[in-house]
Amino acid sequence: MINTRRIPKRERQQGELNIMPKKSRAKTSYLTRLSLLLAIVIVLTVFNIGNIPFGPIVATIYHLPVIIGAVMLGTGAGLVLGGAWGLLCFYLAVTGQTTDIVALAIIEMNPFVYLAIAFVPRLLTGLFSGLIAKIMKKLFVEKHDFIGFGITGVAGSLTNTIFYLGALYLLVPKLLTELFGISLGAVGAMIMGVAASNGVVEAILSCITVAAVAKALVRFAPSVRGGKNPEESDIGDT
Repeated sequence: MINTRRIPKRERQQGELNIMPKKSRAKTSYLTRLSLLLAIVIVLTVFNIGNIPFGPIVATIYHLPVIIGAVMLGTGAGLVLGGAWGLLCFYLAVTGQTTDIVALAIIEMNPFVYLAIAFVPRLLTGLFSGLIAKIMKKLFVEKHDFIGFGITGVAGSLTNTIFYLGALYLLVPKLLTELFGISLGAVGAMIMGVAASNGVVEAILSCITVAAVAKALVRFAPSVRGGKNPEESDIGDT
């Protein structure tokens, strides 16, 4: 055990000052990055600019900041971003500030049902992306970490697609028949069709984007990824 009585008071104070700023800087840096990603989520969602047309298919990119945040900042950040995205979608639907006819119809039927549909899948997107990113980090060394980033991008995108469409199928199938003029038996086929078209395109887009952005951040700002810097290794992880 170190006898601090023998260490000059000035040196002890200087040592404490050297430790505290590092922790403070790490936390400030983490919160700054999280705030930036949260701002991107808000801008994309509020202004409805997260839709990219690919011929007859319209892919969405609202989930990309959530996945990137989970990859770079940890599971905790993924949960915050995913939860915020879900709650924002619910707020816009409740206040009538969305063009999503399905969301508006569900709100009219039962707001609490739409809260579950909007919130849970987005929260799980952030959670699973963070957990998968941890596994990928152990499987792929830094030279090949872009592979892990891409796999996480695909997994995160599919999580959102599967749970969101699955929630629609389980909770509001009759409403879908009324909105789209189809039989109850055709709802499953319609859901599978959307998953096979939009879902696949979004997964590919997520794979490329997450891998490219995460790799660039790791290369040009090495301390940005949780765990790269010892003083930041636990920040954002749950």
